[in-house]
Amino acid sequence: MKIRDKEINKREILYGILAVAIGTAAGLIVYAIFLYFNIAIFGWNLGLIFAPLAAGYVETVIANRTIGENIGAISAFILFIDTTYYSFILKNPTLGWNLITAGSIVVILQAAFPTLINYLLLVVIGGTLSFFYKHLKKIGGKIKRAVKNQKVVSWEGSNEELETDVALYFDEKESNERINELDFYFLTNSDMGGQKHEVIGVFNSDVFIEKDRNFVRDPELYEKNTLVNLKQGKDECLIRLAKRIKDNGGNGVVDLSMNYALTGMGGDHIQVSATGIGIYID
Repeated sequence: MKIRDKEINKREILYGILAVAIGTAAGLIVYAIFLYFNIAIFGWNLGLIFAPLAAGYVETVIANRTIGENIGAISAFILFIDTTYYSFILKNPTLGWNLITAGSIVVILQAAFPTLINYLLLVVIGGTLSFFYKHLKKIGGKIKRAVKNQKVVSWEGSNEELETDVALYFDEKESNERINELDFYFLTNSDMGGQKHEVIGVFNSDVFIEKDRNFVRDPELYEKNTLVNLKQGKDECLIRLAKRIKDNGGNGVVDLSMNYALTGMGGDHIQVSATGIGIYID
């Protein structure tokens, strides 16, 4: 009985070797056909995938018919090593790792260990995805309940009226009188018409106007108040310029120019500048 079992094991080994050899030969034939006809996609020969598949399939069929069981698609491993060595080392050693190689490995492992690979794909990967899905669903439920259960708080205090915008007042007549009392000449050009004069130098003055940071409830009134501030800033700037020139012995200014610019953080101030050449008119 023991001798008979030993003879059967030898036969199984021989049939197994024969199945691997025939499978390997079939895979090499398939790979040679793909190479000869250059069956490729984007430069990648499809024999890298189909040759190991053919080898494993032929080996499995022969092993099932002779031994009655699958021996693990050994020829697929042999074909994978052979095709990889030929394609990536002999022919083009610079190709390196790629999707075709990864796909071939997955196919070979699936043929050799179908139960293990199916377990990894279905149980491990599927379980991981299910784990993340449950946690995302749980977080979504908490957010939904928090939004649903939030309360709206009503104001129970006294209804006080908001402070309304107030129109600024600018006395233009009074401002003009202040400028006229300076006894100073303001000229926007340099043509003196033959008037004898002496140039003192270039002078400038600046005035910064802070813009209203409160919420704008009346845009039209806000624009009017801004214009009033600009007029006041302009007149104040001219008065300061005149005083500086007078302090240096002058009584007039030529080439007078006015400039307006937004300054500060976010343009919260308006800069009014006056520049001109100070002169003394005889």
